[in-house]
Amino acid sequence: MLTLVNGDRIHGDLVLVEREHVVWKSETFGDITIEKGKILSLETDKDLKIAGRDEPCALAGHRREQWELYCDEGDGWVMDFPAIDRAEPYINFVGNPVIFHGNVSAAGVFENGNREREDWDVNGNFDVRHDDFHHIIGTQYQNQNNVEVEGLEKYRLNYDLRWIFAEKWFAAGNSSWLHEEARNLDLSSTVGLGLGFLFFDTDKSALSVQGGVSSLKEDFIDPTLAEDPSKRYAAGRTAWDFRYKFEMGPEIYYNQEVLQSLDSSDDYQSNAEIGVRTPLVKGVLMELKYAWQYDNTPSLESEKEDTKMTVGVGYSW
Repeated sequence: MLTLVNGDRIHGDLVLVEREHVVWKSETFGDITIEKGKILSLETDKDLKIAGRDEPCALAGHRREQWELYCDEGDGWVMDFPAIDRAEPYINFVGNPVIFHGNVSAAGVFENGNREREDWDVNGNFDVRHDDFHHIIGTQYQNQNNVEVEGLEKYRLNYDLRWIFAEKWFAAGNSSWLHEEARNLDLSSTVGLGLGFLFFDTDKSALSVQGGVSSLKEDFIDPTLAEDPSKRYAAGRTAWDFRYKFEMGPEIYYNQEVLQSLDSSDDYQSNAEIGVRTPLVKGVLMELKYAWQYDNTPSLESEKEDTKMTVGVGYSW
């Protein structure tokens, strides 16, 4: 039974609790989405899956701002209802173990005649969720080829693993591999561990921050242009990730990573992306992205700062 602040009572079953809404399957109207602020109380006899808890939990009582929950260990606690980012019937959680989201986008410049030019920039991002584990994969291929510059390629692959061990906290493992000819990088690799805090994570918006330590290694294409032909060092890492989807459809996002060497205060680098994705038709989107890259100790003859603006089209699911 779902009871609203205006006195309406809706028979049915709980489908999902999100950051700002509850999805309820009404016996009469089917699935309906209701703002949390309009809910007076909620009653369900189904065991629930709460983020950060492996075992099923029972809802003993709920009124306005608080839930009283009991889990398999037998201990009970009270949780603020508005602060619950996600809760669902435990049987749904077990029966649907894998959730897959992602997007791919491409931008290019192609010219023939008086000017010969061919540029490609292809990106793919994937989010695979299984139980309390999130697998986040990012890929990029970039190629610049014209009369003045021939075959400057860039490959990037990053993989992050998150384990949500409490409702807001997660342990994180992060790794990345980068080949970038314009910066004289044959292979730059990063492997690290850290701890993160999840402020919120819904289909509409998400915000998380991370901190930890990483091991970096850089091998250069032309060793003579580097003070250290093969550089390895430990670094402190901070990162944050934000996205927000407006009611009319456009989505903005901003993510940044900062790496600071633990051995030398002058050795640091940062990468950031800010962009807007606007849906054109179902699943198809237009993306405007600004990328910023800074390395305080680059290869010799390389600039410290790189910026790039791209406009492309893509597909999301």
